Amino acid sequence: MLKDKFKLFIFDLDGTLIDSQIDILNSVNHVRSLLKLPPLELSKVRSYIGNGANILVQKILPGANQKELANAFVEFKNYYYKHPVENTKIYSGILELLEKLKGKKKAVLTNKPENISKKILESLNLDSYFSLVWGGDTGPKKKPDPGPIHSILKRFKLEPKDAIMIGDGINDIRAAKSAGVATLALGYGYTDEKEILDLRPDYFSKTIKDLLEMI
Repeated sequence: MLKDKFKLFIFDLDGTLIDSQIDILNSVNHVRSLLKLPPLELSKVRSYIGNGANILVQKILPGANQKELANAFVEFKNYYYKHPVENTKIYSGILELLEKLKGKKKAVLTNKPENISKKILESLNLDSYFSLVWGGDTGPKKKPDPGPIHSILKRFKLEPKDAIMIGDGINDIRAAKSAGVATLALGYGYTDEKEILDLRPDYFSKTIKDLLEMI
């Protein structure tokens, strides 16, 4: 059982703990509407999630100049902060998983801005399960850079061998591997299963049921 093997469980947020894609889609299309652009489909926006808000805004506004991107980024963050959980849901089984890990150190590592991440966790009553939330703007680097994981380990006074990163994204697996931390890739999130398996994670769970059995 993984809960007996590791002291620290680091979780990605979007596509791992929560399904937030509709609220992100609505925020994206709000920004595009301000610029008189047609709305984007969910499948396209889903493929942009995971690299942080700055990259997301760049991808939804190809060809925009720096000033336009800066203004759009502010609009996106303001709108999303006001509407973070209108459609966002905790994946079924996640609460059971977090209960199984009670007594274990747990952190959230996301490329989403820290303040919005904390607001979402609080709104969904998930915040009490985690002693640390590290966002894309918490430090100078974000996933797939290993820096955030190094910082989290330092905060908990643990070594890489003591921790495992659990996430559905390519950046989760790359960051953890670079940091020397074990990896558990998820097949139910936003990333194509083949893409994430090509990175050769240490563990793989296709469903939350599988994840519960592994933990």
